[in-house]
Amino acid sequence: MTILHAPRLGPARAGTSQPTRGQTGPAALRRVAFWLLALVLTSTMLGTTLPTPLYVIYQARWHLSAVVVTVTFAAYAAAVIATLLLAGRSSDQAGRRPVLAVALGASALSTVVFILAPDVGALIAARIVSGLSAGLMTGTATAMLTELAPVAGRARASLVATTANMAGLGLGPLVAGLLAQYAPHPTTLVFEVYLAVLAVAGLLLLLIPETVAARTRPALRWAGLGIPERGRGEFIAAGMAGFAAFALLGLFSSLVPGFIAGQLHQGSHAVQGAVVFLLLAVGAVTQVALSRLRGRRVMLAGLSLFLAALGLIVAALALSAMAVFLAGTVVGGVAVGAIFLGSLQTANRLAPANRRGQAISAFFVACYAGLIIPVVGVGVLSGFTGTFPAVLIFSILLATLCLFSIVRFARVDTVHGDTVRVDTVRGAR
Repeated sequence: MTILHAPRLGPARAGTSQPTRGQTGPAALRRVAFWLLALVLTSTMLGTTLPTPLYVIYQARWHLSAVVVTVTFAAYAAAVIATLLLAGRSSDQAGRRPVLAVALGASALSTVVFILAPDVGALIAARIVSGLSAGLMTGTATAMLTELAPVAGRARASLVATTANMAGLGLGPLVAGLLAQYAPHPTTLVFEVYLAVLAVAGLLLLLIPETVAARTRPALRWAGLGIPERGRGEFIAAGMAGFAAFALLGLFSSLVPGFIAGQLHQGSHAVQGAVVFLLLAVGAVTQVALSRLRGRRVMLAGLSLFLAALGLIVAALALSAMAVFLAGTVVGGVAVGAIFLGSLQTANRLAPANRRGQAISAFFVACYAGLIIPVVGVGVLSGFTGTFPAVLIFSILLATLCLFSIVRFARVDTVHGDTVRVDTVRGAR
């Protein structure tokens, strides 16, 4: 493919993510590459949730407890966090495309292990490799989408990144649930189909131009979280909000299919996958609907709705009411979509250009920590207290975290307002 020269943007420092002459080409090429990258991100994230409705099958086949299923899920999230921490700057150094290629390769390897898995040990290994793929893909693709977008379209980059992420996460359980319910070989066919999807994603990656200027050999080492100095408090508050949103996603992705089968007496794999898809699909639609609003305002609205969603989910499990649970799922989807959109917009805005990959990876570390800590707690606690008390405690803790984030953002707004008033008075003088 021929890439035309773009206007000269000036020299770039080694390791920066500033595009240079001849790298990203004209605006039309960048627009096409932008949407191709969104498809690659969606495809990769789809694979990370394919096992969600299959956990019930694995449980029955290998006689697994809820704790083992939780640990299997947590192994994925732990691998994501380790990858983000150790390789968060890898795409800032080696370039975006090589890291994305490694992410797709890891996803393919994980898929093959799922197909051949003879026991839960192989399942955990597959989830770890899948976590490596997601850890490399999320921060890198988000940073690259921002760089492919025009300066005036940075908000769109955050919207597309979050929507592609959630669309992929939602499609995984839906596709896997339908194939598990209505097609043969429920734990292998879906992964064989997914290998073909990954092959297409690999071809699309070949058409996407590099956006990192000067590249160096990546150093896989702990380089700090990369939290920006400017707006540190706001960045941390956005991370806390992302933690809460992903905690609810983790609950739905790991334990909710079992809750639906046990507490709500619905054994269809298709229904179980569809409920998880509903949460994420509503979240994706919410992001598109709210994309023109300010990130902080969207996030505060999402945090408030999050409290209502927790109340509905707890009530549904207490009453064994599927209709109430679906209502909680819809409200939760709106809340998660708003929180994820607003928090990523905030993180993207505060991330310095020369360390964008590292800063965005730091944000995703907070998000994926939400997949581990609360969800593992619910899985372990449910073995001692039962499902309902465990979910109740989980909901109380998340509600406390939501209130903390709301107060923190309100404080940031107050400080910002005071600064604007002082500057106005000085200007008047």
